[in-house]
Amino acid sequence: MTLNLNTIKFIDAGTKAFISGYDTNISDTEETGLNKCSTIRHRLLPLYLIPCLLFTLALFSVPSTAVSSVTGDCSNCHTMHYSQNGTQSSGWGGSGPYDALLTNDCVGCHSSTTAVTIINNTPIIYNTTSPTSILAGGNFYYAIADDSTGHNVSGIKAQDSTLGLTPPGGSAMSSQLTCAGEFGCHGDRSTGNNNIVGVTGAHHTDDSGGITGGTVGLSYRFLNGITGKEDTDWEQDNINTSHNEYQGATNFSTVSTISYLCGQCHGNSGSGGFHNSLGVGSASPWLRHPTDIALKSTGEYANYTTYSLVAPVARPDPDNVINTAAVTPGTDIVICISCHRSHASPYYKLLRWDFKGWPGNAATNGCNVCHTSKN
Repeated sequence: MTLNLNTIKFIDAGTKAFISGYDTNISDTEETGLNKCSTIRHRLLPLYLIPCLLFTLALFSVPSTAVSSVTGDCSNCHTMHYSQNGTQSSGWGGSGPYDALLTNDCVGCHSSTTAVTIINNTPIIYNTTSPTSILAGGNFYYAIADDSTGHNVSGIKAQDSTLGLTPPGGSAMSSQLTCAGEFGCHGDRSTGNNNIVGVTGAHHTDDSGGITGGTVGLSYRFLNGITGKEDTDWEQDNINTSHNEYQGATNFSTVSTISYLCGQCHGNSGSGGFHNSLGVGSASPWLRHPTDIALKSTGEYANYTTYSLVAPVARPDPDNVINTAAVTPGTDIVICISCHRSHASPYYKLLRWDFKGWPGNAATNGCNVCHTSKN
């Protein structure tokens, strides 16, 4: 009895060679847990080796019916020993070994020395040269030269020289901001979690059933507990018929909104906070610009009816938006990222437009998107 190995999907040629006994002259880019074969012993698989084959498949193969956010060879992201011929591969990060057998950390995987902002379906949020088209969250490139234009994330630049470890509207942190984990925005922010532990398993989560916020992998952009609808190209195309749909609410207490997440550092409580009634007020005239409040359906606000990527709004139900290019005053919601990018932008205070240089720069003033009579 023999088994046709060509009908089975393997992780790589090395696994197939291991089982079949072929000499494939393997020149893999990283050593796997399987010994590389170099001698032809037999071309057919004996019956007594089938249990071993099935065990190997269980460890290393991916069922054809499986759905995963990340696809491709495991070695694209993982290494067994963080070693290749006694050293590290040129494509790996230099400060490993890393948790979860990864070849790099968050910054290493999502940065580039080119100007391209999507590489192999991976969003690039830090380019070391001016990016050609920034993604929805912005780009840390701009924060390198000016603290006031972005978040100071560990691994990209030192803590803010003016603010230190105290986010505006919030309380001092005990450590510098990270991408994920206890001191980050993404992932599980439980005490003790670092970047990688905070998002462990999330990249492999099947989210085809929807962004429910139930786990990190089922949360909007791995922002734990936050819901929304994700644009497949991270808004690189910059068109209002294809964009993220953000979760909003008409109160400060709904924990699944993007603004509530911002408020976890920037003040969900206290008179100095940016996302609570004590710090913001409960009606006009506001103490601070409100978020998680419906765009008014009267006066100048009623004229904001075509969705703008300069000043986007959130929805009360992101999964059931009938016309993504339209805005419904009285229903759609003003949020923190109606005005700000989340990572960094070319402009002061992470704004989405050059408010500080207006009107002398003759550029777009995003305030006018909502405040239509004040142009």
